[in-house]
Amino acid sequence: MDNNHKSIQQLESELFAVTSTINKLYEKFQKAKINNDFFQKSFKNSVYELIKIKVALKKKHIHLSEIITEKEFVREYNKAIFVIDKISKNNYYTKDLFRQYNDKSSKYSNLIESSILNLPGITSEITSSFITLMDAIKLDVSVGTDFILDLFKGLKNQIIKFPGLDNIVKKFDKLYKHVSHNINTFQENYEYREKLVDHLYNLFKEFQEILSLKL
Repeated sequence: MDNNHKSIQQLESELFAVTSTINKLYEKFQKAKINNDFFQKSFKNSVYELIKIKVALKKKHIHLSEIITEKEFVREYNKAIFVIDKISKNNYYTKDLFRQYNDKSSKYSNLIESSILNLPGITSEITSSFITLMDAIKLDVSVGTDFILDLFKGLKNQIIKFPGLDNIVKKFDKLYKHVSHNINTFQENYEYREKLVDHLYNLFKEFQEILSLKL
């Protein structure tokens, strides 16, 4: 059953189950009862499920903290968030992202550190693609419109694969179509490019907000 069609009680039950799963997975991994490949795959799937539950609850106008606090599940949940943060900071893509923008050459490099505090490391590729696209638009159109449109397509493909981002996908697709149909304006109008970057920045912040699992 799709999460959007589940009752609040069902989502609550799944929230507690997936939180417990994350903690148990990490405990078994620490004790070498499961190997790294199994842990990484199961951990990633569990975090995805947690995000999907959060999105489904939000659509019902319920915040995670309301359920967790009400059910006195705070300690267990915070323990899971600690695990997510720890694994995220050790994630290969997260470390690579830090290396890419460590020189502060990107206007948006300041977003990386705040992202790591909110986003699981498995989202680092999307974060990197957002920043690369915004930087490319801001740098100069001499990089070529085909290059820009390819960056749009690549980012869209990444977003589509991630759960719970339907609304962002629609907004992103609208931006992509607008640029595609107004390519001359994109090339010639500086203000158009500035507004485009602003829209992308707002989408990225929305992406951060959706995936923030902290209470």
